[in-house]
Amino acid sequence: MPENKNKQHLQRRGFSLLELIIVVVIIAVLSAIAVPVYKHNVEKAKRSEVMVTMGYVKSQLDIYYAEEGHYPISPQYSNIVGSSWNYIPLGGLKGTYFLSKYYDYQSRDGTAYRIKCFWAGDMEEEYWVNERGEWSWE
Repeated sequence: MPENKNKQHLQRRGFSLLELIIVVVIIAVLSAIAVPVYKHNVEKAKRSEVMVTMGYVKSQLDIYYAEEGHYPISPQYSNIVGSSWNYIPLGGLKGTYFLSKYYDYQSRDGTAYRIKCFWAGDMEEEYWVNERGEWSWE
């Protein structure tokens, strides 16, 4: 009798098809839950990076305004890095998702301005902030 039981134990070495299907279904369900959560978190991280960077640039503009009495004139959008009005070094606005070249500044009259960040990838909206600190997502 013990010899027969030992043979049955040795014959069953792999997983059955049903067990494999159950594992595949469980992995698919977990993936269906995790992927949208991950994408949402990446989008939140991109927005946070833009807001922090634009806040840094806004501080530079406030310093300039305090010293000069007006914001720097830039009738057309121009890249923030390399502008004469700030002390942001090349690569100073480089983040995880956006490089320095994605941030632009415009002020036609020196009393109002807009900073924008245009997307490097798949996000469709652009972020704007003005001198009053008002944000918009377009």
